[in-house]
Amino acid sequence: MHLQLSVTGVRNVTIIVLMLIAISLACYSEPPAPPKDIASFFHEIIGEWIGTVEEYTGGVKAETKYFHSVTKQTSPDTYESVFEYYRIDKKTHAPVQIGLTSMTNNITPEGIATNIIIGKGDVFINPKTSKPEEHTLREVLQMSPSGSLEGKGSGKISVGGLALGAGRNGKVSDYTSTWVLNGDVLNITEQLKVTFKVLFFVRHYEIVDKLEARRGSDVMGLMNSALAKPNPTNTTTNH
Repeated sequence: MHLQLSVTGVRNVTIIVLMLIAISLACYSEPPAPPKDIASFFHEIIGEWIGTVEEYTGGVKAETKYFHSVTKQTSPDTYESVFEYYRIDKKTHAPVQIGLTSMTNNITPEGIATNIIIGKGDVFINPKTSKPEEHTLREVLQMSPSGSLEGKGSGKISVGGLALGAGRNGKVSDYTSTWVLNGDVLNITEQLKVTFKVLFFVRHYEIVDKLEARRGSDVMGLMNSALAKPNPTNTTTNH
């Protein structure tokens, strides 16, 4: 009788171990493989995304923006994306749409993409305020060995309300972008230099935009979640 109990106990332990192994294997999933080519990259980002934009001008951070974007394949070699940008009104806490950007990426037989970016919104110029702007950019995107996209381009921007005068046109140079897709998380970093020239005066602005997106459509829910979080960096006082 004692031997029978021992054999039964060993059998039960074996079953439990096998069950644990099976559960572990079921829970384990390999990280997604990077896209094989640039067409695969854009095919994988088809759909809706929501996220945040952190903007820096001369190293100074602007107010966080939020966005909802939709990417569609409009032809065998063309992908179009539309970004709607929002901010949270500080007084009413209501969402305010502040910009709209369209991107049209055309993939060439050589395996590169030409991206035409047309948009308008707010641009952060100094630590106190942002200004309305319109921009047109063109970049060429190539796939890096790591599976990300790297772009270089140039363009123009018109910013209203500058000290130089209303609606001044600026030249965008040294424009670079990096697109990194990791599962359902998409990160896009843009860096550019804007130059304004009026008579003998020249002004340069270096701008960095960092977009982080996840699949989804409820940008209002994302903004409400941000409002619910305490802001430890808020040290504003009344005088």
